[in-house]
Amino acid sequence: MMRSTLVAPPSVEPVSVAEAKVQAVIEHDEHDDMVSRLIMAARQEAEQLTGRALITQTWQQRGNPHGGAVELRRWPALEVVSVSDNRGELPATEWAAQLGESPVVEPVDCFEGVVTVVYKAGYGTEPEAVPAPIRQWILATAASLYEHRERAVAGTITAKHDFLDGLLDTYVVQPV
Repeated sequence: MMRSTLVAPPSVEPVSVAEAKVQAVIEHDEHDDMVSRLIMAARQEAEQLTGRALITQTWQQRGNPHGGAVELRRWPALEVVSVSDNRGELPATEWAAQLGESPVVEPVDCFEGVVTVVYKAGYGTEPEAVPAPIRQWILATAASLYEHRERAVAGTITAKHDFLDGLLDTYVVQPV
């Protein structure tokens, strides 16, 4: 079993507070901190639902590789920072990485014991690099969270917009 740990979170969010305020029709600045937290929560939910890293972030994956190879869990993979096993850190000549979609790290020979891979994943460092449907989902989700801040909404009729969740469908990572 492989465990994934976020080592370095993204330095920016895929959408700005200003963009989220336009989506939610907020015309004042007194809730900017809350809007920022809602954007982060929506981004984290999008990443959880899709299995993707949206803005460049660093991950560590550790465990026993399946079939000798390590299938990286966060897509798209941009760079492998380091690979180590029971012998210590391995030089890049002892492993090969397939980056992007369906990322995999494979040994030239074989890994010994528990393997740790540190890698960077995401669409890039700029919000505009994140696909527009994912950005729109984050905006709509943050606006909905702002509008309905309580855990439950009483006395109203609500409808779920299935279209919004469909914005993420083509980005969901399918297990290999």
